[in-house]
Amino acid sequence: MKTSAIILCLMVSLFFSTQISAAALTLNLSVETVYQDGEKGIEQRTETYEAMEDFFATYKDWQIIDMNNELITLRTTENTVSPLLKWSGYTIAD
Repeated sequence: MKTSAIILCLMVSLFFSTQISAAALTLNLSVETVYQDGEKGIEQRTETYEAMEDFFATYKDWQIIDMNNELITLRTTENTVSPLLKWSGYTIAD
């Protein structure tokens, strides 16, 4: 697991080496949340980090789905129904 995290860190560093400045690293993210009912929430974010280690610490429990020079796509799974179903009154039976 540590080896794969190191490899991912190196890959991301290579992809974004042109964007690294002395002060900060700016990343464009597409963050996907998949809910138990199959719904998917997608949010576009631009976040700034001092180092790639900070990015990996923030998203340590997320899957990296895609990565290129312009965008990193991350995914996580929630063990609950989507906000729309919650709003409609649905819940998960234990």
